[in-house]
Amino acid sequence: MVDSGIFTLYLEGARIGEERFIIRRERAGSAGFVLRAGAELNLKLDGSTMRVSVALETVGPSYRPLRYESEINGAAATTIVGTLSRDRIRLDVRSPRGDEMKEFLVPEEVVLLDKYVAHHYFFASKLLAAERSVAASVIVPRDRNQQAVRIVDQGVEPVSIGSAELELGHITIVSQTGPTHHVWLDGDRVMKVEVPEHAFLAVRSENGDSTN
Repeated sequence: MVDSGIFTLYLEGARIGEERFIIRRERAGSAGFVLRAGAELNLKLDGSTMRVSVALETVGPSYRPLRYESEINGAAATTIVGTLSRDRIRLDVRSPRGDEMKEFLVPEEVVLLDKYVAHHYFFASKLLAAERSVAASVIVPRDRNQQAVRIVDQGVEPVSIGSAELELGHITIVSQTGPTHHVWLDGDRVMKVEVPEHAFLAVRSENGDSTN
């Protein structure tokens, strides 16, 4: 077990739901290791409720995404499957608008950050390794887009999480064309995510935190 827990999710200051996630690590022969992450999200957006299931598999010390699956239930039921083939990630999407396919050419440092999914930022933080900053590519499957970003270590600062005041590491994910993402971590554990331009906030729940 790498991490598991619950995030409470907010949009424009209002609670929109929660995310229950788990991340596991397994040996993968010559590839080193595989991380398998999954989550269930219950969301209420624009007056509609939806349940979202996501699963991500990464391989090796660069945490390269091998496969991603997302199933969105609700009025606009959508299934997204992402697969890595050499230097490309292919997204196959099935939605009420029909089927579509999109491919992204990806560099060595790439991370999937899907909308409203907080535990994905664990993988973004791991790309830093011992560096203070690193260039990377971010793919947002639900939006079907890709951005070049720089992930930057901003040091340690005090942050309130529930009733606790913690000293947390702060990283930013900065793009020339998109919003800046702020992530606060306790070691490897994502504790808080904020995207001010999108008015999105995710905070780890005190009663849903468990790590081995």
